[in-house]
Amino acid sequence: MKIKNGSNVKFKMNGRTYSRLLVCGDEHDIRMFVSPDSPVGQALLGKKQGDVFEVRTPGGITEVEIIEVRE
Repeated sequence: MKIKNGSNVKFKMNGRTYSRLLVCGDEHDIRMFVSPDSPVGQALLGKKQGDVFEVRTPGGITEVEIIEVRE
């Protein structure tokens, strides 16, 4: 299953595991949501479980691994 707006994504980044819902709009709680307009959100779109890729963030380039994708 590919990641799209509304997907619940579990991923590893910078040695930590995150579980976030990918949503547009006014959701600003970064502990629960990630915007598809953010660097990480843009990079997640279209990826699937098991994908490993690099993303450029304000803090530099970091590796991201997709652990799980749910709708």
